Amino acid sequence: MKDFMKEDFMISKILLSCYVAKGTGTLIHRNRQGHGLALHVSGRDMYTFKSGKSITVDGNHIIYLPKHSYYQVTNCIPGECYAINFDISDEVSLEPFGMEMKNPAPVLECFKSAASAWSKKNPGYLYQCTADLYRILYIMKKAYYSQYLPDTYYAKIKPAVEKIHRTYTDGVLSINELSGLCGITPEYFRRLFKAYYGVSPLRYINDLKISHAKELIESGLYTVTQAAIQSGYNDMSYFSREFKRKTGNPPRFYL
Repeated sequence: MKDFMKEDFMISKILLSCYVAKGTGTLIHRNRQGHGLALHVSGRDMYTFKSGKSITVDGNHIIYLPKHSYYQVTNCIPGECYAINFDISDEVSLEPFGMEMKNPAPVLECFKSAASAWSKKNPGYLYQCTADLYRILYIMKKAYYSQYLPDTYYAKIKPAVEKIHRTYTDGVLSINELSGLCGITPEYFRRLFKAYYGVSPLRYINDLKISHAKELIESGLYTVTQAAIQSGYNDMSYFSREFKRKTGNPPRFYL
C-alpha cells in the first residue's frame, strides 16, 4: 500500500459531502465505496481496520479512509465531524492515515463550504465541492511536510498564539505587540509563525475572524454589519474583501 500524503492524484468524482452530527453516522463499514476524508470537530473516535491497524482521532484531526476498506468506528467520546467522499482517476491502494491540523480553521471552512454546496445543489456545486477538496488536500500537504520543524518553533511563538485566540475579535493585533510578547523581533516572529502555520500572522488572524463572522451570519441572528463588528472589523469594505477572498462569496450570500 502507498502513503496517502506522498501520492499526487486527480479527483474524478465527488460522491458525498456532509456534516455528521454527534451520535449519528455508520459505525461498521464493509468494502467502502469511495475514498473519504473526515475532519473531526470534537469528540474522540477510534477507527479499527481489517488489517488490525487502529487510528484514534480527536477534535481538529483529519482521517483518510481508503476505498474498499473494512473498518469499525468506536465512539470513545461522541462528537461531530465533516466528511467528503470521492473517487480518484487512477485507482491506487492507499494506507489509512490520520493527522492533527495545527491550524484547523482553513480546512474547516473548506469542509463547511463543500457540505453547503452539496446540500444546496446550485448549478456548479460539484465544481465547488471539488475545489474545496483540492484546497483541503493542499493544506494537508503543506502541514504534513512542515511537521519536521522542531517544537521549539512553537514554544517561541506560543504567547502570541494564545493572545491571538483570546482576543482576535477585539480589534487589530499588531505584529510589534505579538512579537514583544515572545521577546523576539517582528521579522523573526513573522518567519517563525509562517514556518509553523504556513501562513502569515495577519492571514491567520483574518482567517479566524472571517470564519467567526461567517458562523454568525449563517446563524441568522446577526446582520452582515453586526457580524463584522462582532468579529473585530470596523472597515466594512475591508471586511467584504477579506470575506470574499476566504470564502469565495460576498457576506450576503450566507444570509
